[in-house]
Amino acid sequence: MLDFMKLSQLVSQIGADAVVEKQDYERVMASALAAFAGAESNSVRFEQKLADNAPWVFWPTAKPLEPVGRRELISALDTARQPWTVIAVDGSQIMPSHHEVHNCYLLNVGVARISYGLPVPPLLYSEPRLHARPDDLYPLVDRRRVHIDELYVALERGLFELELLTETACQAANHGRALAMYDGSLIPWSVEKMSSTYQESYFARLEELMARLRLAKVPIIGYLSHSRSADLVNGLRVSICPYEVSHCRDLCANLNEEDFPCSKVWPLGDRSLFERLLPVNQRSAVFVSGATVVKLMPQSDRSCFVYWRGASEVARIEMPHWVFADQELFSFAMQAVRTQVEKGQGYPVALAEAHHLAVIKGPERERFFDLVTNQMISLGVGNIRVSPKESQKRSGFV
Repeated sequence: MLDFMKLSQLVSQIGADAVVEKQDYERVMASALAAFAGAESNSVRFEQKLADNAPWVFWPTAKPLEPVGRRELISALDTARQPWTVIAVDGSQIMPSHHEVHNCYLLNVGVARISYGLPVPPLLYSEPRLHARPDDLYPLVDRRRVHIDELYVALERGLFELELLTETACQAANHGRALAMYDGSLIPWSVEKMSSTYQESYFARLEELMARLRLAKVPIIGYLSHSRSADLVNGLRVSICPYEVSHCRDLCANLNEEDFPCSKVWPLGDRSLFERLLPVNQRSAVFVSGATVVKLMPQSDRSCFVYWRGASEVARIEMPHWVFADQELFSFAMQAVRTQVEKGQGYPVALAEAHHLAVIKGPERERFFDLVTNQMISLGVGNIRVSPKESQKRSGFV
């Protein structure tokens, strides 16, 4: 348990540090705004420098698909004139534990379907998927059995979420316009850490789901609240690099990052920059991610992103390239996102509902393992017990 008497002394330092950090932040922000103004005034030179230096810099940079300084007002949907449906998903999991009565893991996905201007009742449900067989816990990778970890489970959960999202959204598209909303990034960052065999399987499954949505003309959006991404800021670092070629490894590898010449605009996130640049209800230019994992995707599925300022925050909105390429779909998606955020008073209402359906609370976790225990007892399985460590954590001595 926490000793709050000791902790309060540690916390008191936060306020003092925050004053200094605020001064540093304003200095970095001023440099970033000046760098952005330079990129905006000569977007052709900015984009060319990004392209020329992309192989040499330490971090991924995004490619603008529109003039970098573009801003556009996003209007809300007129539901009376344009009926539509939003489908949102979110997920959670119970990780396997060798301290429990049985080694298994559980995925749970919440699905929310809400229609506007259509005589269709809301659909709110959660879908569990249990993995308890040896093949689930020790999948075959490159002809060898490997034990799953949190990265593997997170990737499988993401695909499970997308499967349910795609199925429900394609059904909804039979009754009119539909928007598919995913909680978080559409970029599967951790798949890079998996084997090439798993990557091939993962991207094949992902491509099939994207093809179904594209055929059904259902745009899919990844909504990121309080994003920490810095793709554009990374590009600004390249633009202010004093060297003709931004070869970070040769020129700056012996320096701490805060001493890099380009660190005048670091550390700063894209969201913070666009809080200064975007009026309420306007969006930024659209960019395609330069992340290595994105380059493993088919061209049409590569993740693009845009920043949009609502009344409460600047959100990062991601989509596959095929959504941006269809300007009618893109326009509908952006308007639908604004409408959802306004209905949710700052956060998309459908995503909030999906989250509440997906979350697994402490008592539900205990009940799940009680179900597992009772099932094993009913089948005559002997020696069913948690580890001594888990037993003591639940009971204690005092």
